Amino acid sequence: MALPVLRVIQRSCKRVVLWGPPPYLELLATSGLALNCLPYQRRHGIPGISDAIHAAADMRRFRADAILLLPNSFESALLATISGIPRRVGYATDGRELLLTDVVSEVRPKHIVHEADRFARLAEQAGFVAAGPNDHQLSISSPDNHTAKILPPCSKYVGIFAGSANDPAKRWPVASFAHLINLLHQEWRMHPVLFGNNADRSVNDAIIAACKTKVTNLSGISLTDLARALMQCRMVVSNDTGGAHLSAALGRPTAVLFGPTDPTRSCPRGDHVVQLSTQHFCQPCGYDDCPLDHACMRKLSPDQVLTKLEGLSWAAH
Repeated sequence: MALPVLRVIQRSCKRVVLWGPPPYLELLATSGLALNCLPYQRRHGIPGISDAIHAAADMRRFRADAILLLPNSFESALLATISGIPRRVGYATDGRELLLTDVVSEVRPKHIVHEADRFARLAEQAGFVAAGPNDHQLSISSPDNHTAKILPPCSKYVGIFAGSANDPAKRWPVASFAHLINLLHQEWRMHPVLFGNNADRSVNDAIIAACKTKVTNLSGISLTDLARALMQCRMVVSNDTGGAHLSAALGRPTAVLFGPTDPTRSCPRGDHVVQLSTQHFCQPCGYDDCPLDHACMRKLSPDQVLTKLEGLSWAAH
């Protein structure tokens, strides 16, 4: 969702420093964004204090004129202030208003504004022009034969993001994913590939145990290798996770399953994206764990999803 803003800044500034988690920086570098990268990933506990101090010192050496704070966290604004960056542009979220020099006013009502538009508003406040029509697209270079080592050549891969370790309520049930995978194999002879980070491995293992067909499990591969593997998928089915956004940015036909979150704010954009929801009375609640019976996800049937995927078949050939 931040990709259009990053491309606008890249075109407008002589020197840009991208400050963030190493996997994101590697992915963007592989995609051809010519940015200086300053990795920052804070560990838990006391070691994390040292990480934060060193990150602020590294940023200070860049002598940046301004910083665009895309995260809403207090930590990001505090580090920018400690780094001595004179202009700090961001939203007054997480109690950080006094740390910002340019407080961007929220679009109201906030709950119906897409996150990509919130990022764009930050860029406009900082004086940048609007993004171009193709700035949301991502392309990944791949060394010779590297992608084949991740996934053997096959014309009918379907990617599956079944996890969401930090937000269990986002997850479509294991039995539903297994049923859909069986249908995709029986009806369309698709070969399913499960993606996710290491925290999603147990969910993926449970799905494999419930499936009647062979499933490839690529849990825990790097973000850049994930992007390369997605490029081999004919279509992708995902909970509302970062994997759905990566898939859509790469131009893959993508179906996103929504439960507690609001597609108005977080659905990937593009004609190659479809969203699925039961539109239950309590949606969107925003809870990480459902206090009721999780009907928003439980009542979304695999047959309904398969029908929606037929609408993506035009883009999958």
